[in-house]
Amino acid sequence: MKTDKEASYFSRYRAAAIRFEIIGGALLLIGIVLNLIAGNALLTISLLLAAIGAFLLIIGGSSLRPHNLVKAFAQQCAREPCHEIAQGLLEAIESDRKIRLVQKSIDSVDFAIEVYECLDDADPELIRKLREAKEQHIAKKVF
Repeated sequence: MKTDKEASYFSRYRAAAIRFEIIGGALLLIGIVLNLIAGNALLTISLLLAAIGAFLLIIGGSSLRPHNLVKAFAQQCAREPCHEIAQGLLEAIESDRKIRLVQKSIDSVDFAIEVYECLDDADPELIRKLREAKEQHIAKKVF
């Protein structure tokens, strides 16, 4: 098994999102069980735990959606282009068979690829794979 340093940026991102889901689900469950056991005595605490748990569960779940993965990595690659993030963008694009994005998000992916391509140490093979993956896996969504 890869250590945290050896795992790709994409793998670490997904692992963090899964941790958010697990922790959120656990807090939500604890809040519900606490409310069932203690009733109104600890209502505020149980509601607070359930609300925080639901929030973390939603954040983790939405971060794992394929279109959100692609958008997150495209934005990151456009802001801080490097080989690791561009590789993460490639993995995000290839994470699902077809990812439907609105035109603005498709433009964001194109821009991220162009920004990475402008780097002095950009990997031409990775750029080619990014372009091919974009054509193969990304489809335009109307809205």
